Amino acid sequence: MVASILQVEARFNSRETHGYDWVFFNNEEFTEEFKAAVSKATNSQCYFERIPQEHWRIPSWIDINRFDIGRQFMGGIGVGKAWLQSYHHMCRWNAGIFASEKRLANYDWFWRVEPAVQFSCDINYDVFRFMQDNNMAYGFNMAILDDARSFPSLWERTKEFIDHNEELVDEDADFDWLLHTAEDHDDVIRPHTGVKEGLGDGEYNNCQFYSNFEIGSLKFFRSKQHKAYFDHLDKAGGFYYERFGDAPVHTLSVSMFLPKSRIWYFRDIGYAHGLCEQCPPHERQLAPGLQRKALLPREVEQEVPEPTKYDTQTMMEGPFESFGSKHQRWTTMARDVERQKGIPSLACGCTVNAIDSNNAKLVPYESKQRKPSDPCIRKFLGGKWLVKKDKVSDFNSDTGIIGSSDSVEYVLDGRDGNPFQ
Repeated sequence: MVASILQVEARFNSRETHGYDWVFFNNEEFTEEFKAAVSKATNSQCYFERIPQEHWRIPSWIDINRFDIGRQFMGGIGVGKAWLQSYHHMCRWNAGIFASEKRLANYDWFWRVEPAVQFSCDINYDVFRFMQDNNMAYGFNMAILDDARSFPSLWERTKEFIDHNEELVDEDADFDWLLHTAEDHDDVIRPHTGVKEGLGDGEYNNCQFYSNFEIGSLKFFRSKQHKAYFDHLDKAGGFYYERFGDAPVHTLSVSMFLPKSRIWYFRDIGYAHGLCEQCPPHERQLAPGLQRKALLPREVEQEVPEPTKYDTQTMMEGPFESFGSKHQRWTTMARDVERQKGIPSLACGCTVNAIDSNNAKLVPYESKQRKPSDPCIRKFLGGKWLVKKDKVSDFNSDTGIIGSSDSVEYVLDGRDGNPFQ
């Protein structure tokens, strides 16, 4: 936890204009050692809260024998952490209960920070002020595919809720990106779905916002709509008989009860947790001026300013283009930097990756579950982001064999780099 705190402080919270509180929740009392260690990692106020017992126990309506058999079965088939009773408590708490904790009553916004995460880019603005000033309610920075075996009845329960509470669904809600289409790939013959005839069937595609990082409005998660939806799922027992996670619940909730314009993709926040990593396009710092000048002809050294970052416009229109073929490599590089559209002033300590590189990290490619034809993040962004090349051949470097592939290769250009355009 200390490592996570130090990174958030260094990248964001230590600025004089920020200094936001840290609130730690646990189902047990924190040790004095933990309190001392994390308090030393920040100059901000720290609060240590024990989750009330009624928020961290099996509800009275749950059949404990059914729960025990179910979690042993899910654990046996490889559903992550499904055998741990505490994990079911945690998913349920994070899905809806957390926002009602007394300590959070006087806060409007939250930023979820897990132990052992990495923040690799400076965050040069106030994310909470950004959310407030732009009327946002939920922010994420990864959308990934989850294991369908974790929550087999979640979509049926959700459709039941919609059928009985249509007035709660926002009139501008858009959850089409969460539904299977005719192009989606399925390794299993499913009766009555229409897949065989090439028709979309309106079933959940198991995409979700990766909720280990989320910045959101506590007002939304205390709202009538979200509480009603959470209670509906809770009474059905899905947090215990299955392994309903907070991530798909939050994803379906914000997609139902908010217009898409109030959900923000924090592409510019570099973040990693376990297998999942997101590193945004960014402009590298230039080498010291003398090293940079050494790359240029002597006669123009004095004409080149001393910027601290690559100025793509200057590189495109400046002295580099006038040197003819001898300096063609400079113009080529300039065009490439311009094409990738690095986010201005973003300083990161990671290697840029594509927006869809995390699409299947939690679901093995050999999994038989039905998969969307496009990565989850591209389905959310939609439109011009869904730009594909033709299907390509795979080359196996071990065998030297070229084989056909059903995988799709995407065109990576400036649109992959900058979500602000």
